[in-house]
Amino acid sequence: MTQNNRPYVLWRRVSTKEQGDSQLGLEAQSAIAEYFMRCEPIETFTDVYSGTKLAECPNLNKAMKYCKEHGYLLVIAKTDRFRNVKEALAILDEMGEGNLSFCDLPTTDRTVLTMMFAMWERQAIMGRINTKLALNERRKQRDEHGYWISKTGNVRTHFGREKGCDLSAATAAAAISHTERKEAWRESSPAFKWVMDKVKSGMPRKEIIAEFNRLHELQPDVFCTPRGSRLSAGVLSYWIKDSAEIV
Repeated sequence: MTQNNRPYVLWRRVSTKEQGDSQLGLEAQSAIAEYFMRCEPIETFTDVYSGTKLAECPNLNKAMKYCKEHGYLLVIAKTDRFRNVKEALAILDEMGEGNLSFCDLPTTDRTVLTMMFAMWERQAIMGRINTKLALNERRKQRDEHGYWISKTGNVRTHFGREKGCDLSAATAAAAISHTERKEAWRESSPAFKWVMDKVKSGMPRKEIIAEFNRLHELQPDVFCTPRGSRLSAGVLSYWIKDSAEIV
């Protein structure tokens, strides 16, 4: 995926302010880019936008301008940040082939983008049809029995969220709960304590990351994520920044 070690700029997008505030989704996009590009970006631009017109994403436009001014590669972790083939090709035309890269595509050119987005648009249509069929079946069950059984095995009598439920509040609460669990794990993690100790000793960030990765190979069950995976350079950089503020 790397292009002769060419410096790159990362553009990320999440749909809600809650996701942006909690970093949910943003860290994943950074981790994907760093894995495929094998290094950190020169600069990162982020938009919080749930609409369908990417022209209304101000930081995407800034990222494109920045890349063109400095000759950098524009990298986007996942093609699902775009809505359709039309807007993807518009960005490709403005950047020029060879100056835009999606991490989940083997190559980014007009032919590949057209074929892949056409396929994904068809899958989205099929998904909507299947959802409609499933809802019709559940309505039939409810009309016949007065209830229907959810995928989790729960008895339900209504569709959608509970009456009186504030969807935005529920979404924000879920994001906060996830963040609190993640922070609680981090504070109890010996890996995070190790990072704090190294920051306190004055070890440079790149050395901390390199040493942390070496320790992960030796003790993968300690120097890891809650699921036992390797921590990305982006997450470690975030830890180091937080540790510096705490110290």
